[in-house]
Amino acid sequence: MRRLLSLGVLGALLATSLSACVVREERVARPGYCSGGIWVEGHYGPRGRWHPGHWRCPGVVERVEIY
Repeated sequence: MRRLLSLGVLGALLATSLSACVVREERVARPGYCSGGIWVEGHYGPRGRWHPGHWRCPGVVERVEIY
């Protein structure tokens, strides 16, 4: 009985250690990228395509790809 209990505890510890979250740090904003620019968070476009976060700078024409 004691051996079964120790195997159960070992299994529970192993399961919880394997289900841990992994955080990946990534620098998304470059200071001074453009004067007066704003950061736009990632979003889905009108056709359902994912657009990652990006800078939107005043006076810059953005290229839109249509699939």
